[in-house]
Amino acid sequence: MPPQFPSIQSFFQSTKSSSPPQKTIKSTSAQVGDGFTTEEVNAILSPSVNQFWTPPKEYEELEISALQTGPRCVTFMGRVVNLFDQTSSSKMAQAAKGCIKLMVRDDTGATMVKLWYANMQYQLRLGHLVTIWTPHISNSEAGSLALPTAPLYTSIFPERDRCCHIMIHENSDDGILCKTPLGYRDGHELTGLMTLNNFIQGGYDVSDSRILVCVKSIGARKKLNNKKGTTLELVNVIVFDDTAEATLTLWGSAVNSVSPWQVSSTVLLISNPGWRIERRAWISLTANTYVDLDPSMTDAEWLRAFAQRLTKRDHINPPFPEGAFDIEAAKTSPIRVLYTLAEVDEFIRAAPGETFTGYLSTIIMELNIMSLHRRNMLMCTECCGVPLYANATTATCKQCERPVPLSTNPRLLGPLVDETATTAAGKLILSPTAWAQLLGRSPEQLVNSSAEVLRYLEARLLFLRVTVCFAWVGGAEGMGRLCVWGVRV
Repeated sequence: MPPQFPSIQSFFQSTKSSSPPQKTIKSTSAQVGDGFTTEEVNAILSPSVNQFWTPPKEYEELEISALQTGPRCVTFMGRVVNLFDQTSSSKMAQAAKGCIKLMVRDDTGATMVKLWYANMQYQLRLGHLVTIWTPHISNSEAGSLALPTAPLYTSIFPERDRCCHIMIHENSDDGILCKTPLGYRDGHELTGLMTLNNFIQGGYDVSDSRILVCVKSIGARKKLNNKKGTTLELVNVIVFDDTAEATLTLWGSAVNSVSPWQVSSTVLLISNPGWRIERRAWISLTANTYVDLDPSMTDAEWLRAFAQRLTKRDHINPPFPEGAFDIEAAKTSPIRVLYTLAEVDEFIRAAPGETFTGYLSTIIMELNIMSLHRRNMLMCTECCGVPLYANATTATCKQCERPVPLSTNPRLLGPLVDETATTAAGKLILSPTAWAQLLGRSPEQLVNSSAEVLRYLEARLLFLRVTVCFAWVGGAEGMGRLCVWGVRV
């Protein structure tokens, strides 16, 4: 009889239980993945704009004015001078979700670039330096993309076509390339350039009109719904020159352009702007508008200097000019001149460009500690051209939504008088050390003090004689105000 081998069931012992069978509960703590890491998933769902890309062919580097129509692998560099969105109505899964129309300009010419996208989010701004790789250049069709200043265009879809690509130069842009306006020659007037007041008074009817303006303030972003139910963002920017001011309205993808703009520093050269003249002048971007950001021209440098001088004069709380004069030399000088306010006024009028230091013996005629405390205005500054007030050392700007440090409100100190003259309220520029010497406490201690303490402090300092250690800064660094670097109570 052949040997019998044990069956597989014989290795298991049968167990009998009187309790009813229980359902097996699966653990949900360990979830089974699909084999892809988080980085790999994000690379597909949210691809990077400047990801590593190797040209599959040899591309010829050309200036925009040298571009010719036809199939030809070319690459060119320029700055974005206009952009607007165009949504796609196709519902196919592989179709593009939309297109960003870019007007790209270098020092020789301009061209239109239709940048199609599906999943990639292009954070483009006015003034961005970009490089385009494309295998084809086309003529603009009449009635669709035809522009007198940009007769050629190219259409690229980097997510679907590996022969085309766009690179945004974020870190490699030194602010020098492609900054010269079209048609500008050093020492000559730019064709069509006019003042903002002349543009408002009828210059908008001139073909190829241009205005050179500086940013005065940046408004908060707003969201509006159009007739199609689409939500659009807009931002209003107050711009000005030495003759007038107007409101520049930006829509859609152009809203992100205002993030790096600086008040009284960013200069815009706007060619062929859209306009609406009412009680106030409104400027907008059309398909034929160019916006050159900080152009390389003499008039732009003059306007920036004019705006900064105006800001120093009209700023609600200008910063103390550190380094404009030697404070240590003034403290340790063996010769200390005691002036009267009338003598200081006479000396400044005789030599406004001179820098000098001295001392004043004055009486405090007014303090506004309690009134500013009740109005929540003990501390203040300016951001995006808009005043910020708070009873705190920091506040959040409603325009750029960034925390901003605040300084002591200069209107806290009223007029100072001596036997000859008086000062205007809130016009002195006190250093942080001078404020601490006058009030006997730091800004943090001031805003955290109770109403009773502040009332006693105001009564204690009122009609008190103090010695003011001041300096007058002349020349380009001058601010037109007395700078107080110390107070002796």
